[in-house]
Amino acid sequence: MKPQRIERIIQVIEILSDGQFHSGEDLGVILNVSRTAISQYIKDVQALGIDVFRVTGKGYKFASEVKLLDLDKVSGYLEQQDEDIQNIYLERVIGSTNDFIKHAISDDIKSGMAVFSEAQTEGRGRRGKRWVSPFGSNLYMSMYWRLDDGMGAAMGLSLALGTVIAELLSELGVYDVEVKWPNDVIVNGKKIAGILIELEGQALGVAHAIIGIGINIQMPSWLANQIDQPWTDLSSVLNAKFDRNHIAALLLKNCRKALREYEANGLEPFVTRWQKFDRLAHKPVRIIMGDRELHGIAEGIDGSGALLVKRDGKLERFHAGEVSLRYGA
Repeated sequence: MKPQRIERIIQVIEILSDGQFHSGEDLGVILNVSRTAISQYIKDVQALGIDVFRVTGKGYKFASEVKLLDLDKVSGYLEQQDEDIQNIYLERVIGSTNDFIKHAISDDIKSGMAVFSEAQTEGRGRRGKRWVSPFGSNLYMSMYWRLDDGMGAAMGLSLALGTVIAELLSELGVYDVEVKWPNDVIVNGKKIAGILIELEGQALGVAHAIIGIGINIQMPSWLANQIDQPWTDLSSVLNAKFDRNHIAALLLKNCRKALREYEANGLEPFVTRWQKFDRLAHKPVRIIMGDRELHGIAEGIDGSGALLVKRDGKLERFHAGEVSLRYGA
């Protein structure tokens, strides 16, 4: 989609975000385009995941409240916590926040650089699965972190960050938060957040970690048929509305803190914290390795991030990227 078109769509969203009706004629005057063009922009807005009412004689109105992310508010919350507010970006519509970070990698990039987006048109999870990313509903953040010890240093990174997200949700009042090895955060058996870490650079030299995190805050229910797994969101779990700017600031601050700790001490300090949320602890699991399927009992993780599975009385280790994990015998 061309930048000018995206800019027009964002203008329409910003106007309608006041919660009032606006006629196609009035929108056309503001944007200096025809009513036919406005009709197409409304379709584009709906394609981004926003439900729009159209009432004859009144015009267009959002079906539910849309409060936009505000970088000044995010920065304000961070400043209250004495957190660095440099190198934080906000995009309204983007292909992928991870791709934004990838394109920004240079000799000058600093660890902790982050980008948020209101919507992703090409959001993705592990193994290339689509991450449904409607506008103004959830949090989509990607962050850069330099790995001086090479790609191997990232082995347990998703587990450390999964722990941080689970702890954040607990602090917000969510009970029954669980983590599922290697990168899912679950509430009441349904996925509420996920992590995608992509690596660039050298196996033994400097590597670059691009860390993508998605948290469902208030997913539009009418998009449910586009999601291929059980899911939930923060608003449904707690029956409340949330300030996404505040949660964005908390997420960024806590992730940066965790990454500094991980950089200094590896995964070991996170293992006990992770195990408090372990969804599969002492439960039967199936390990899928190509055409092979192994059965055992999950027994947590080790300091490298490997999944420990007891089989025939012995502990075996399995690493993410090598296997797929299923719950149940």
